[in-house]
Amino acid sequence: MNTASIVEKKLEIIVGARLRDRERIEHAISIQDRLRNKSEGWDGAKEVRKWRDLL
Repeated sequence: MNTASIVEKKLEIIVGARLRDRERIEHAISIQDRLRNKSEGWDGAKEVRKWRDLL
């Protein structure tokens, strides 16, 4: 293998990894957005206080 083909192969790996990471990040963001929309009006502090008061 010559140097150019080695560099080309490394670049293919780096670009592919970045695309996979970007897809995973976009998927995680869409899940977070969906969950955020479902929890509108929910107050975490009130919920924790309610459970602590039961003890």
